[in-house]
Amino acid sequence: MSKGIKFKTIGAIAIVLVLLYVGFQVYQITYAPVKTITAQKETVYDSITKEAVFIRDESLITSQKSGTMVYNVSDGSRVEKGGVIANVFSSESEANAYAQLTDIEKQIAYYENIILQNNAGTAGLEVIDSNIESGVNTYVRSLAEGKLKAVNENSTALVDDINVRKITIGENIDVNSILNELYAKRKKLGANITKMDAVSVEEAGYFVSTAEGEEATAEYTKAAELSVANINNILKNAKQKKKNNAVGKLVKSFDWYVACVVEKESITSLQEGSRVAVYFPQADVDEQEATVAAINTDAGNPKNAALILQLGNMDENIAKIHSGKVEIRFDKYEGIKIPNDAIRAVSVKDEKTGEEKTVKCVYVLSGNVVKLKYIDILFNGGDFVIAKSNTTQTGYVRLYDRVIVKGDDLSDGKIVKYRPSN
Repeated sequence: MSKGIKFKTIGAIAIVLVLLYVGFQVYQITYAPVKTITAQKETVYDSITKEAVFIRDESLITSQKSGTMVYNVSDGSRVEKGGVIANVFSSESEANAYAQLTDIEKQIAYYENIILQNNAGTAGLEVIDSNIESGVNTYVRSLAEGKLKAVNENSTALVDDINVRKITIGENIDVNSILNELYAKRKKLGANITKMDAVSVEEAGYFVSTAEGEEATAEYTKAAELSVANINNILKNAKQKKKNNAVGKLVKSFDWYVACVVEKESITSLQEGSRVAVYFPQADVDEQEATVAAINTDAGNPKNAALILQLGNMDENIAKIHSGKVEIRFDKYEGIKIPNDAIRAVSVKDEKTGEEKTVKCVYVLSGNVVKLKYIDILFNGGDFVIAKSNTTQTGYVRLYDRVIVKGDDLSDGKIVKYRPSN
């Protein structure tokens, strides 16, 4: 072998050795024999989610009037018998003027209300401050819960209270000048509206503007008689023939029904009269209580049943829910969520009987020491469990423990190298 080739070979070997050494050092620095998660408190439900049919005591609102329509009430608002829900204008320009006029009327009412509240003087300052504090708390809570409609409403109310406070303590907000300007705009817009035809309702109820035609549904008075076949047919034919003169719907009763097809084995704990909670994932509505009105079975479909739930609450937000998925919640569990990868089974001796028994546990990391801790399982969710978080017994997993989800050859008291992984 020539001298040049020999040096090249030695150089190549040296480079390989350096790379191996560097790689080993990186491995030593980055390798962690265990992976952990922090034990956090979570809420889960023993529930099923199904596509559902909503059945209400409602009637279609129609109008034969032609022109440009402007609604007077917001979707889901309560209207009294004879109440005007919309006005029809012969031209789009008049309709736009009316829409602007409606907005200005709201602004005028807002500023006039500020003046009325200001007349209460500084004696009402404590009440105002209390309202602001409550408003901030409600706003933060709504934001955390993802209730966007409530967030908007709370922010508006909060700004109102802050403005009232500013005026009360003497800050320079010239409300009268603002009102005079709004009065002038109202007069000018009013002059541009020559004629409008009102659309009113014959009964009291909650107005829903999104009903465009005759929807496939069930009779309200026969909701508890629905079969599996009935529900499947309604879901299949979600909307039928359209009526051109339909302008909305009126929901007339507080009581309404949710109907869905479920597997019999998933509702073995239910019977007529049972109470459950219903949650609507697609809507900004709180969980609702419901009573099982009926569980109907079809002879030709032995595995499924028609579950009919009766609800007794109606408001603006609920009235706007038309159809979609519902989550039927049977039980609620609060505790520490632990993935199955972390759960171990160990044999321990019963202190009272002296007999060996198998218990579920996890390994947690305290500093760099492995500790075995027991878990008291409340709910099994398939790939996770919910364990008690408020146990007072020693030796049980607690909130914020670093639960080991990955690690080899673990044992109680073992010292391991640890690099934070979360």
